[in-house]
Amino acid sequence: MAAAKKTICIIGAGPAGLVAAKTFLRTGQCNVTIYEKADRLGGIWALDEASIGDYLSPQTPTNLSKFTVGFSDLSWESVRLNGESTDNDALIFPRAWQVNRYLEAYRAKFIPDGTIQYGHEVTATVRRMQLAVGAKEHWMVSVKDKHGVEQEKQFDHLVVASGFFSTPRPLQQTVCAGLETLPIKAIHSSRFRNLNDLFPESVSPAGKTILIIGGGNSSGEVAAAVASHLSNAQWAPDHDLQQKFAGCKIIHVTPRPLYGLPPFVPIDESSTSFVPVDFHLYNLARRPPVAITGNAGRVTDGVKDMVHDFMQNMLGGDQSDLGADALVSPKGSERATVQVALSESYPEYVRSGLIDVRAGRVTSIAANVNGETSATVKLGNTSDTIGDIGAVVYATGYSPTTALGMLPTNEKEALHYDPTSMRLPLILHQWQTTTKLNSSNLALIGFYEGPYWPIMEMQARLTASRWLDNKSPPQKPQEEASNLLSLRKSMQARDLDIPQYWFGDYLGYMEELARELQLRRNDGPFASEREGAVSPARYLSPTDEKTEADKIMADMHRIWTSCRENGIYVPRAVFRALHGNWTLHRRITSSKGALPSGVFSGTAKFLPRFPTPDKSGGKFDLEYLYIETGTFTPTGATQPITASRRYVYRYSEAKDKLSVWFVKPDANLEVDYLFHEVSFASPAEASEEGACIANADHLCVDDMYETKYRFPMKGIALRAFQVTHTVKGPSKDYVAMSEFRREVKGQ
Repeated sequence: MAAAKKTICIIGAGPAGLVAAKTFLRTGQCNVTIYEKADRLGGIWALDEASIGDYLSPQTPTNLSKFTVGFSDLSWESVRLNGESTDNDALIFPRAWQVNRYLEAYRAKFIPDGTIQYGHEVTATVRRMQLAVGAKEHWMVSVKDKHGVEQEKQFDHLVVASGFFSTPRPLQQTVCAGLETLPIKAIHSSRFRNLNDLFPESVSPAGKTILIIGGGNSSGEVAAAVASHLSNAQWAPDHDLQQKFAGCKIIHVTPRPLYGLPPFVPIDESSTSFVPVDFHLYNLARRPPVAITGNAGRVTDGVKDMVHDFMQNMLGGDQSDLGADALVSPKGSERATVQVALSESYPEYVRSGLIDVRAGRVTSIAANVNGETSATVKLGNTSDTIGDIGAVVYATGYSPTTALGMLPTNEKEALHYDPTSMRLPLILHQWQTTTKLNSSNLALIGFYEGPYWPIMEMQARLTASRWLDNKSPPQKPQEEASNLLSLRKSMQARDLDIPQYWFGDYLGYMEELARELQLRRNDGPFASEREGAVSPARYLSPTDEKTEADKIMADMHRIWTSCRENGIYVPRAVFRALHGNWTLHRRITSSKGALPSGVFSGTAKFLPRFPTPDKSGGKFDLEYLYIETGTFTPTGATQPITASRRYVYRYSEAKDKLSVWFVKPDANLEVDYLFHEVSFASPAEASEEGACIANADHLCVDDMYETKYRFPMKGIALRAFQVTHTVKGPSKDYVAMSEFRREVKGQ
């Protein structure tokens, strides 16, 4: 007689709940029920292309690539994002709505209809002991449906997968007391979609300060998002927008320096080939040639300095060139652990002055004697006042406490529950999945501070092994209760040796868990297990979907190789680096009188705005309005001539192309027609030149323009670049050599 299947209750149908359900169902030993209080799956990803979204805009890209936002047995190449098509080649950092499509495809592939009970909220859980021979623990789970009807069901095991990032954390009462009486809006960073979210209709935003509060990843993200909307308002071909938000500025108050890290970073010190950021951060070759283990908790001074050095090599410096002292990490005893804001444009908005970064903590927001809203900022024993505030965005993170409301008090006490600890509310063990007791029939999946889906998959595998195979992993020293309680205390004291993500060693824990679970290696086309980045598809059990894992590994290898050999994403990295203000010196040497020889001196600005419609139907993802102004002095002349020029620079993700466009002479904010597309040389050629190099050409009537670009990148930074136009034809014969150098803020 076959043994009865174990019954598993899973709370939450986000990524953690779905991968847990798939893991248990694939064993054939379990019946699974998922309770999801929303009417669709996904958790924070529960949105489609037209959704408003409680946490995210549908167009928000993921911070990490599709190889980290995904599982081992469903490749992104198998997901239909647009109708029946699975042509997702251009996709590398999926949009939020696309992540939901992935999760829907995952459910359709692995989770039978009826497994997920939508509109069902778990209101209470109780662990009980059966009063029979061979007594065992079970869970009684109380559930309320969307009509308010409650029922109670019994399960052998309970999985809490309701999400660590469950509720936006409010401002501290000491900061926002009386905020509701002020004539301004204050919103959590997750609620920002556009500038209209920040200002009541009765308030004129012109000239106002937008205050950003926070020192974590989301503070840099939202500061850059607000800045992009302000930049667009100023430089889009919409005069009403220009007037409405004229003179607005951003002040970002952060208690600690942040490194602004873009989505593509150099793979080595030559800075001639670029890879998705997680390809570099989680490159297996970066670890010593011994068995890889995970690191968690406090960071020693030596490791702290090593990580700062690594980060600064990627960024091309310590960020002092941005002109914001608040973003420069001090050395010595005052140095904290590395803090990162994953943002493509945050550093350059700081450099350009649109974001003014102040060090400290906002201690109060109130009306001053003039009736204006102001904020008090404290740094050590000093304080400062920020006035004329028109809106507040607080990036205070999320509280996980609401995701635990269904657990009984005694269970939370056993887990050392502390609702005041946002980062470590529970003391968990065995890779943050359970209590110290190996026999526990309670597990938490994805309930840790970190964005790594593959860790959730490993946690689900570990839990299934513990419950179904009666395997008891050893206790990790870092997860001893005394160590974690001490860590929690240090977090609350804001000690400088606490990392941004205390359980954030994604690569180390993947390797460690794979060994513990005795998973077989699947390196695909990679030459060795230490080539390339970590991926869940590299670690498989005998029952895993190897066809899909092989597709993931082949896709990863294709991108890894194309970055290193063909230079894909170099156009994106260079485009990002152009953002901002430059000094410009151009020498023109002409052989025909139609254009005299001479020298141009002035400034050039690459001003971000949202991509404008293209009459040819082309689709672009990023766009700058380029404006140069200055004076031209013809050779032999004594009187300079005022001169200016405008172009539009665009980047297409699907084509991985940077292109330059003319603007309309009578409407110089609008795109007219294509000047040229820029073709970049291979990394091998670029390495020989010591810079990323590119060329372009354009036939203007009978005159041929040939253009050469030279971008000497250092890390992600570009401090100077050269453009040479060689023009030959019946009416023109000249060479224009332009040298662009970064304007240094404050000089």
